[in-house]
Amino acid sequence: MASHSTTRVSGFTLIELMISVAILAIIAAIGLPMYNGYIETSREGVLVNNIQSIQLFQDDVRLRTGAFVVSAANLAAITTATGWEPQDDNGATYVITDPGDGGYRVTATDSTGVSVCIEFPEKDRC
Repeated sequence: MASHSTTRVSGFTLIELMISVAILAIIAAIGLPMYNGYIETSREGVLVNNIQSIQLFQDDVRLRTGAFVVSAANLAAITTATGWEPQDDNGATYVITDPGDGGYRVTATDSTGVSVCIEFPEKDRC
């Protein structure tokens, strides 16, 4: 009598692989937006930190001259005179404008499009 030997092949079935891929896709769909949110929040934090540094210089200028700086040219003069440079600014631009209420507004925008605007001396977001 002839005997039939069966060999067992080990490995993953197609269904098991599809379930694994589906689980990874669900995890990625949840994780990537959260990660991008953390990145944007950290970029905003850097811009806010730099704006607060500008506020310190503005307070110093006001004590010396009696008025805030409300032009980009004067902001450049402040950074040149003090040696202050924005911290890890990611190509950010800082614009100081006069809202007409005796204070000033600083708008910071980095190269990725994240923007922060704060009005002083109230420290309110624009």
